[in-house]
Amino acid sequence: MSTRVVGLIGGMSWQTTSLYYQIINQHITSKLGGIHSANLLIRSVDYADIARFTTTGNFDGMTEMLVSRGRELKAAGAQALALCANVAHKAATGLEREVGLPVLHIADFTALEVVRAGCRKVGLLGTRAVMEKDFYKARLREKHGLEVFVPSEEFSSKVDRLIFEDLSKETIASDVRKTFHDEYAHLVHDQLVDCVVLACTEFRLVYGEDDFTVPTFETTTLHAKGIAEWTLETGDSDRPGQQA
Repeated sequence: MSTRVVGLIGGMSWQTTSLYYQIINQHITSKLGGIHSANLLIRSVDYADIARFTTTGNFDGMTEMLVSRGRELKAAGAQALALCANVAHKAATGLEREVGLPVLHIADFTALEVVRAGCRKVGLLGTRAVMEKDFYKARLREKHGLEVFVPSEEFSSKVDRLIFEDLSKETIASDVRKTFHDEYAHLVHDQLVDCVVLACTEFRLVYGEDDFTVPTFETTTLHAKGIAEWTLETGDSDRPGQQA
């Protein structure tokens, strides 16, 4: 069986893209057995560019760059595109429109698991853009019927600096870890969410399974497995990846 071809736009970070590659191929092997693996094209970008676009709010510039990368993948034979970072999905709509391929959206695969778990009130932790802009929250609300709650302005105002500076260090300071843990607790105890979505891959560096007090969904793993499932499908489907 030959899988459909997905073009991954990665490098956000390269370590995360490596994780995507590993999870997708492990999932394909578990489904097909033997030495089967996925048909993937990877176009890796410079993470520093994404960080610059994000922290300065230049999402038009980010979209333009990602559209260019998407066109390269389409020319190489990709049948769908996947953005290997939550914040890059700010460009998802423009990417679909300009390139003409479906974007396998990280929020859709995550929402399916949230709904399957019987949860409705979602606490959303991510970069400032993910938590504040409607490209992510509105998709969870309007397409999947979920209530979305986000942290305080105090946390949002400093989260990008913490992600791009502190979480990139070899040793993460205890006060940085406490900041993230306190915000998780605030969502659960003060905003009374029934689950939390970790919409930033770097959060795996500050949270462990023992830290979770409600169902908690790590988007990278869910996205990668969803991409793998999409590559196995044939014909029309209502699953994520169909252009809306």
